[in-house]
Amino acid sequence: MLKIVSGGQTGVDRAALDVAIELNLPHGGWCPQGRRAEDGVIATKYQLQETKSRQYAVRTRWNVRDSDATLIIAREPLQGGTALTAEIAQSLDRPCLVVAPSTSGNVTRVRKWIDTHSIRVLNVAGPRESSEPGIYARALSFLRRLLGNLKSQRSTGARRLADVTADTLDRLQRGEQETRTLAEGLAIDFRTLLQHVAPELSLSADEEATLAKPHGITRRMESAGQLLLRHVGDGQTAIDRFACHPSDTVRGWAAYMVGGLSNVSLARRLQQIRPLADDSHFGVREWAWLAMRTHIAGDIEASIARLERWTGTRSENLRRYAVESTRPRGVWCTHVTELKDSPEIGLPILEPLRADPSKYVQDSVANWLNDASKSQPDWVRELCSRWEAESPSEATARICHRALRSLRKSKK
Repeated sequence: MLKIVSGGQTGVDRAALDVAIELNLPHGGWCPQGRRAEDGVIATKYQLQETKSRQYAVRTRWNVRDSDATLIIAREPLQGGTALTAEIAQSLDRPCLVVAPSTSGNVTRVRKWIDTHSIRVLNVAGPRESSEPGIYARALSFLRRLLGNLKSQRSTGARRLADVTADTLDRLQRGEQETRTLAEGLAIDFRTLLQHVAPELSLSADEEATLAKPHGITRRMESAGQLLLRHVGDGQTAIDRFACHPSDTVRGWAAYMVGGLSNVSLARRLQQIRPLADDSHFGVREWAWLAMRTHIAGDIEASIARLERWTGTRSENLRRYAVESTRPRGVWCTHVTELKDSPEIGLPILEPLRADPSKYVQDSVANWLNDASKSQPDWVRELCSRWEAESPSEATARICHRALRSLRKSKK
């Protein structure tokens, strides 16, 4: 189990310790003599040991020294004690990663970094509250998503609705825990979750009815997004409030808020959905493209021209999004007639990914082509033949094999 270490200062340090306590993760670390912090004496609920010095620099060095790695949550360039933390990590040859809490995709980045370095003791550092007002709240939200996700990965979750325990359902409906399976997502009563997430809302009986379970999950997700737009507002602050929430379901609602915005250009809409398209949770990434599907399908050539840029990003989530959101047939969504008739329109997205190293992306490219094969089989066969000749890699071979699966079955 991951242990969280921090120095107890206001801001990022305190957020890290509070999230560890909230999630029942072990925590600790060194703090200055007298449990010194800028707001007074550090509370005893934080299981910190005192150094023999009142100087912050001493506890900073000891926390870096005694941890497997250090995560710095801050905007660059680093300053003051935060910069010192990075310098100490470098001098001690300890892994150190700097991330901004406002970027959703950084959750995935940090999670992979933790896995890559097999980190068991993580030192978390960053600015104090006085030097960057509001950093505690931003770090708290970021760490809830990061650490909650890491913790939930240790359990497979319920596979059937009947297996969702009362305790798990309570945490899900309070917005305190991410879902691990589709069954857990289906178990949530949206009306209850909405009351915890936005207690100031007062919905009519008809509005509440749109969130009831007799409606399909996709329809209920869209309804929740529309209700939030109507009652909370359509400004960026309102959307960010839910886009940064610990609950993956709530972040999915934020995706539908973006999808439901009126009088917004496609470029602006894609810019707003991008952090959710790169979310650490598989469910949010699906809602992010489903919420945008109507807009993307409504101007498919303009969408492909913009999403083509995403195929060159380092994030496999964004590369996959460019493909999945433009599939000719897709899942749980309307078809794109232009792509069914003329799949070559999608080549600007498909070509750069024909040998992508990520199986997550490979599967999406293969599914895109499999969709196309149902209306334009000869085009798909010819494309795969060309790809295998021009790009004789294992990745391309895997894509083409999966892309042709429906055509192989039709011959039997």
